[in-house]
Amino acid sequence: MTGEALLAAELAGLAVAYVVAARRVRSWPAARTAAFVLGLGAIAVALVVLDAAAHRRLSAHMVQHLLLAFVAAPLLVAGSPVALALRATGLRAGRRPTAAVAAIAHPVAGWAALPLVMALTHFTGIYELALEHPAVHAGEHVVYLLAAIAFWRPVIGADPVRHRPGAIGRLLYLALAAGPLAIVGVAMSSSTRPWYAAYARRPDALADQHAAGAIMWVGGGVALAVLVMVTTWAAVEREHRRRVAYEEAIG
Repeated sequence: MTGEALLAAELAGLAVAYVVAARRVRSWPAARTAAFVLGLGAIAVALVVLDAAAHRRLSAHMVQHLLLAFVAAPLLVAGSPVALALRATGLRAGRRPTAAVAAIAHPVAGWAALPLVMALTHFTGIYELALEHPAVHAGEHVVYLLAAIAFWRPVIGADPVRHRPGAIGRLLYLALAAGPLAIVGVAMSSSTRPWYAAYARRPDALADQHAAGAIMWVGGGVALAVLVMVTTWAAVEREHRRRVAYEEAIG
């Protein structure tokens, strides 16, 4: 079995496990199930469908990263798999975490994780190393997905998150991330030379690199803007329902 086929099988297994757990939980929202399954589908598109193209063109590689960080990760988080597992098993959230775990899980750490991983992988030799070694390449994608999940958890979904910001805090959290998340794309789009030897041999290497930067810069910006609107609308809806419930209770 090839690596792509194995990954596809693993993603299918995760989807089945989630659906089975969701059926055990009364009134589990279908939208969360759909989000989680679509998130797994986005991973499949990024790492199975686009894998061959990503080895040939930097722009295809950036589409992979865009799908992992701005499509798959927020959809997986919206599926709230931890909350589902707790409800399906009847368990409660664990005891108070250690100081180290609490620091790693803090929203500030999640906010910094994604732009930091993006910068480290693109501005250092890690990216070139990943192009030369499949194991490093796979590890890069895992780190990307984990960093993106850490970034989105404080503002999306129903999983237990300590120090989760309120509605205004979530808006600021996302708005302030726009600049750091755009750095790689802006730098790549404005570069006057190809960055990576694996792609530099192509006659259109620089144009492809500029396209890759635009994909990450513009595509990431659009995805972030959409999610800002979605989270803001969700917060408004929650506040409206809370207000209606309060008025009905005192009426």
